[in-house]
Amino acid sequence: MATKKKADAARALIYAGSLDDIVNYLVYRSARILRYKFQKDMQAAGVDMTQEQYFILFKLWQRDGQYQAELTHDIISDAPNITRILDVMARKRMIERRPDPDDRRKFRVYLAVEGKRIHRNYLENVFRARRADYRGLGDGDLRELRRILRAIEKNITAGNKKEE
Repeated sequence: MATKKKADAARALIYAGSLDDIVNYLVYRSARILRYKFQKDMQAAGVDMTQEQYFILFKLWQRDGQYQAELTHDIISDAPNITRILDVMARKRMIERRPDPDDRRKFRVYLAVEGKRIHRNYLENVFRARRADYRGLGDGDLRELRRILRAIEKNITAGNKKEE
């Protein structure tokens, strides 16, 4: 009997009566809406920046002077793409690359003038934008959402590792 209940629960979890019942679709749609909202917020703040550039800057705001590989971890998986993104960011004076004093073959990435200006702008405006985006949600809701999304990611990446 317990096995049948588990099977029924699993079926109910993945059954989709409509497109709006498919979790993958809801996550996909939310990601697109969040990306669009991010672009609108950046335009309103007078900042020309993609989400990927923002994620890289955020990591530098946490710890300046990271290696390129550290910045790409969990953000962008292919080296040519991150190199292209960093090239654009360097041209926009968001970041600068400096040779590593201990290993001349490597470069460290640091915040540049525009990257620091964007950080100040971010600190002044992020809370207002997030408050509007997450209206009606409490801290517990957001913690639970993070937990759920991390669990799904962990399940999928663990499954991919087993298949390799």
